[in-house]
Amino acid sequence: MLSAEVLRLLGYWQSLGGGERVPERSELDLRKLTTILPWMFILEMAEDGCLRYRLSGSALEEAVGRGMAGRTYAEIFSDHEQAAIMEELYAVALVQSCGVLRTGSLSFDEDERFAMEVLALPFIETRAMGGTVFVGVVRPFAVDNLEFVDRWGGFRHDLSEILLVPSPRVVQEGQFSLRVRKALTRMHIQVKALDIEKLLEIDRKGGVPGLMGLPALDLRNLSDSQRQSLN
Repeated sequence: MLSAEVLRLLGYWQSLGGGERVPERSELDLRKLTTILPWMFILEMAEDGCLRYRLSGSALEEAVGRGMAGRTYAEIFSDHEQAAIMEELYAVALVQSCGVLRTGSLSFDEDERFAMEVLALPFIETRAMGGTVFVGVVRPFAVDNLEFVDRWGGFRHDLSEILLVPSPRVVQEGQFSLRVRKALTRMHIQVKALDIEKLLEIDRKGGVPGLMGLPALDLRNLSDSQRQSLN
């Protein structure tokens, strides 16, 4: 099952209408998310087209070993192929106002590996480039960096699953570059859409997803309105 922090943000986003519409950034009340704030972030599109962190939680900054606000996604993560793939996926999804959930592993060195879950959900903000920002949360892991040692660019993540979160709009694989599509094929990753209702229902009942993993939908089976592109 997903971490409590990821489920908390997903459930809160849905309570604001997420899944049927994209909530306004002004509707976000961080006072209701205080327990997960150290692991949260806000990601936006900069004027130069780069993805930039507007805000990041204290636990994330401790893990990295420096402040992340104002830094670009590429500065931290794009030192290997999978990070570059996620940068493009995030950029396309942000333009389309579609959420993204990715799972896998995170490592700082060969001896230190953690389960990774990162959820990024769209919120409308008119002053942001493209009119949308991502509000996200990372599954907590053992930071163990109280001395604030600079780990900038010194860690990597390995993907195991990518699920789009309908807002209700969702990205289609054809909107990704050929490079990304080929890379996903090599990694045997099929991008699907998260079944939000089913996942939250399982959580409310105190259950866990079945052996097939998180409840997901084939992108080809979504409605025409969900598949509609902004481009």
